[in-house]
Amino acid sequence: MSIRHIALVSVLLTGCGSFQPQPIELPVNPPAHWHTANGSSEAVGDRWWNTFDDEELNRLIDRALSNNPDLAATAQAVIQADLQLRNAGAALLPTLGASGSTGKQASEASGQDRVTSGSSSLGLTVDYELDLWGRLSAAEAGALADFQATGYDADTARMTLVASVASTWFEWQELQQRVDIARQNLELGEKTLALVEARYRNGVADRSELSRQQTSVLNLKNAVPPLEYQARQRLAALRLLTGDYPFTGEIPEAGLLGVRVPEINPETPASLVTRRPDLAAEEARLMAASADVEQARAALMPSVSLSGAVRLSTNSFVSLADPLQTANGLIALSQTLFDGGQRRNNVAISESRRVALLESYRASLLSAFQEVGDALDREALYLVQEQRLQSILAQAEETLRLTEVRYREGADDLLTLLESQRTVFDARQQLSQVRLNRLIAAVDLYKALGGGWQAEPQGRATAPAEVVRLRSETGPG
Repeated sequence: MSIRHIALVSVLLTGCGSFQPQPIELPVNPPAHWHTANGSSEAVGDRWWNTFDDEELNRLIDRALSNNPDLAATAQAVIQADLQLRNAGAALLPTLGASGSTGKQASEASGQDRVTSGSSSLGLTVDYELDLWGRLSAAEAGALADFQATGYDADTARMTLVASVASTWFEWQELQQRVDIARQNLELGEKTLALVEARYRNGVADRSELSRQQTSVLNLKNAVPPLEYQARQRLAALRLLTGDYPFTGEIPEAGLLGVRVPEINPETPASLVTRRPDLAAEEARLMAASADVEQARAALMPSVSLSGAVRLSTNSFVSLADPLQTANGLIALSQTLFDGGQRRNNVAISESRRVALLESYRASLLSAFQEVGDALDREALYLVQEQRLQSILAQAEETLRLTEVRYREGADDLLTLLESQRTVFDARQQLSQVRLNRLIAAVDLYKALGGGWQAEPQGRATAPAEVVRLRSETGPG
């Protein structure tokens, strides 16, 4: 059979077993609405962190996206998956090989003159495996799904990094605010101590009141250093997320109560399925598992391959003048007759893995619904708490002002004054903590809703900017 005949047969048989992946059927039935009423109209955008109106937060996130080493490592995984996809696609193409040789040979028999001869040859070979049962196309489809999943993993890592930077930034601001509150409390305690000392010198207060207030001031002083330590640790963690050295640089300004808490529209539960990259990654891995099943099934069938060769040879050195031309072609059929059931077991293993991934996908969907619902609940809870704490703080500060006046006049004792001060301290700290809880709930809700991520219309993952940059640095892409 000539190479021309082999090419014709390959064209006729190409695509006979082409694997076409089927869409994944959703394993859950989402409810029509979220259980928590939310009349917000602010949609989740791809740069959702801008809604907090915090310029320092925007700068930190941009820095983290361009400088975080873990995100850069994830980008390399996408490059590797892309190259694996190209390898899988190359298996569907014929393999071409070329060879050439030339040389001289001298021989001399006893009593005869030396005889010198030369030879030159040039050959071309073609090998091609027919994808009759779709094994090779299934391998390519599986590699494409793996590439998509890896790209979605990179999107998930990016979204997680952004949420971590935002949460850590707000946590540091809250700690810094608690430091400020502790210092204000200490300043107020020292003013009270000065008042008690004056009363003691004038014989109005006794020694126990003075000792009690001195102890209170010492406790207030002791509360400041641990908070300062926690704030330094949180700021160091924030700088690590942005790819910078910890414990270096200037301390930014903190203004937690001035940060805007956005009102987020969660849309419908059904829309969540297509809005999260981690769910898209699991769906892509399900597609890859389906391709693995098809590969295992196709391995039960015989394999057919075509090969051909053309060779030119002559008895001249470094010359192909008047060559002798030879050509041959071959169709090879191979089939394993007995393997102890390994191939059928491989089919069963692939099918079991696919079922396991389907159940994992269902669990991830249910967990995603739970995450959104929990964030919505916390958002509503902390809003009410903050409103009440603002009223509590206003009343506590007014009570403290009146108690100080009564204490100076001798109408109230020191214990009443200290209790009023403690109520103000607690209210300030609780208000700071609740504002942090509201901001963290908003970050968690943005993250649970996918952070504005959208899949490509073609269904193929697009390499993030970090991948494009690294690919241009490491080689052609």
